[in-house]
Amino acid sequence: MRSSRTFIAAGQLALLTLALASCGRQAVPEAPVGQVAPETTVAQPGTQPAQTAAAQIMTVSVRAGTTEADLLSRYPGSRVLALHASEGYAQLLSTGATATAPAMGSLSLNAQLLTVTDTEPDITLATSVIDDTAIAQGNTAWASGNTAWASGNTAWASGTSTGGAINALAANAPAWTKLDLGNGQKLAPLLGQGIKVAVIDTGIDIAHPAFAGHLDVASGWDYVGGDAIPQEENWASSGYSASYGHGTAVAGVILQVAPNATIVPFRVLNPNGSGRLSNIIMAVNDATKYGAKVINMSLGTTTASVALSTAIKSAISSGVMVVASSGNSGDDNVSYPARYAPDMQLALGGGLISVGSISLGDKKSSFSTCGLSLDMLAPGEAVVTTFPNAQLTSATGTSFAAPMVSGAVALAMSNERTNVVALYKSVRASATAPTDPLFWSQMGSGTLNVGKLMVTP
Repeated sequence: MRSSRTFIAAGQLALLTLALASCGRQAVPEAPVGQVAPETTVAQPGTQPAQTAAAQIMTVSVRAGTTEADLLSRYPGSRVLALHASEGYAQLLSTGATATAPAMGSLSLNAQLLTVTDTEPDITLATSVIDDTAIAQGNTAWASGNTAWASGNTAWASGTSTGGAINALAANAPAWTKLDLGNGQKLAPLLGQGIKVAVIDTGIDIAHPAFAGHLDVASGWDYVGGDAIPQEENWASSGYSASYGHGTAVAGVILQVAPNATIVPFRVLNPNGSGRLSNIIMAVNDATKYGAKVINMSLGTTTASVALSTAIKSAISSGVMVVASSGNSGDDNVSYPARYAPDMQLALGGGLISVGSISLGDKKSSFSTCGLSLDMLAPGEAVVTTFPNAQLTSATGTSFAAPMVSGAVALAMSNERTNVVALYKSVRASATAPTDPLFWSQMGSGTLNVGKLMVTP
């Protein structure tokens, strides 16, 4: 077990309930006749390991050569979330455990020189769901031996194959046409091969046939359960938990756009859509450490976090593109971390793409958060994608627009376009300009155009 991923169980964390506005609600397949229909439920107490109400995330200034032992000797009872000595910082989770502070003279010089630069609560995030526009599918795509993903047979593009193991679904053809995905895939013949895309979410159904040959589970982690199997879980006694299948749906969208990419699942949200900030920070750091080149974050909060911003900045500096959904509040309050896109552009030149949702009629989706922090848009309404137990579902929300951009970035990166800042600029420059007269000034550079992206330097 990797030490940085060991889960701490202590007392109960006081919930700071926020809108995780970036997460849309995917529809769930209808229950078979005679069973209870899907419902939204509250997890039973104790189903997720808890932390103390005093849990705090500390950002600490360090110097070269500082070790985890130095950090833990100076701050006993804490856990190291990340250590970037070369970048001059570390992040720790203080669980509130009682420990005697060591005498300074007993510490190493590195430990004595540690300085806390920021402290913030380890908040618990709560999902915001959309129930009224989702469409349940209710059937498996693999019934009777037929697959919608069969290699060699495209499900949507004029009878020609994309050449990958997973093909874009015909039900999404209008969206793919809007994004010029067909031309984009032709211009990126490796279709994302060799590019790892981290999905920081509710986990995924690792047994789903659509993902066969496209997963790197060994590099992922389940921070909710504290183990090495980031499998989606359903906590509802009947039907489905509110966000069950969310991560599976996100991963399915990515692989429709970049069918040869590799998904690395990180489970940071429970089936009801809530998760701790400390786990998300660890996932960002581990995704970078274990080779992801794209991180998809279809999640968010209304509360700013220095620690999360710092972790994302470090990932970008290491050559990782981060894609985040903007939120589903329908107003101009883009959620974090998507809201940090301008900050990353100012500090690094780019590297965090904030994504909202647009309708097939070129209007801002009614639920989509927009604003000056928004980079671009992609279709996020009734997107047909994967659902646990070898099924398909129709998903609505900015959560499902963001992975279209993540997939497009993976396509471009498989064409050896790995300079994150340059690629960020190309993604924006190649977008189709917005035309919605009510919101065009708050829709960023416009709608993702995959075909144009592949030829825009």
